[in-house]
Amino acid sequence: MLRFSSTVHVCALIATLVLPAMTSSAAAQVTYTRPPRFEITPFGAYNWGGSFDTDAFGGILAGELSENDSFSWGIITSFLSGRGSAVELWYLRQDTDVSFNADLAGGSTGVGDFANNYIQLGFRQELAVGQRFHPFISGSMGVNVLDPKAADIGTSTRFSWSLGGGAKYMANNNRVGFRLDLRWLVTPVPSGTYGTWCDYWGCYVTEGTAWLHQGSVGGGLIFAF
Repeated sequence: MLRFSSTVHVCALIATLVLPAMTSSAAAQVTYTRPPRFEITPFGAYNWGGSFDTDAFGGILAGELSENDSFSWGIITSFLSGRGSAVELWYLRQDTDVSFNADLAGGSTGVGDFANNYIQLGFRQELAVGQRFHPFISGSMGVNVLDPKAADIGTSTRFSWSLGGGAKYMANNNRVGFRLDLRWLVTPVPSGTYGTWCDYWGCYVTEGTAWLHQGSVGGGLIFAF
């Protein structure tokens, strides 16, 4: 009877010490395995494209203004929801310079420094493949703040949008990963051409639109929480 009583006391002592630890460990595991709600992704990218015909401008030689290809950088904030979808707010800045190619003279002449500042709100939809590898499509709308560096030219904020896709690869803990993005960026700008029409109420003049097209490919580190 004494031996049995001692055994009971030992078991009770073990239970008192071990059960709280197991409960705490289980709670920690539940907290650790909770799906992330947000992702922050700083990234670097390479931008190309962005040209503009000057034929329609009377005070400028006929030719083409072109943004030179250059490095860009930015950050993406993702708000995750179910079924692999996310709402994303992102910023991309490209510092470059502009060249002018005259139709008659030929050759390329440097015009000055320039910057694109894309501020976009959009979506990301993952295409289910595996638990760690996630290809996706994306799209967004927002503005592009065009920023010439010449002292006598101010910035211009224009509506813009993007379409793209890519993939992300997450580590086993689902808290750190790598993301690859490919984007097509479009910014409509005034073309310098004008059209007129008249109706019963009067005559009107409208300015035409040109389209700045850019491509961007880049990658960044994902921090999920």
